[in-house]
Amino acid sequence: MAAEVKSDGRTFEVGAVRELFTFTAVVGPRSYDVTPDGQRFLFSTLVTQPLGSSPLPMTVVVNWTAN
Repeated sequence: MAAEVKSDGRTFEVGAVRELFTFTAVVGPRSYDVTPDGQRFLFSTLVTQPLGSSPLPMTVVVNWTAN
């Protein structure tokens, strides 16, 4: 959820609340994280596919912190 907030140092106002996105959450101690700049989210989520279909591909990036 998100809401616009306003403050002039003496008062604090919260605007209308709105939904940012929907997803199927995976319950766990660390099922999500937020980037340090607060601009992106990373979620663990369930992916479903039709019965009998081929498995979905997965990409694994290794050594991503290397220069």
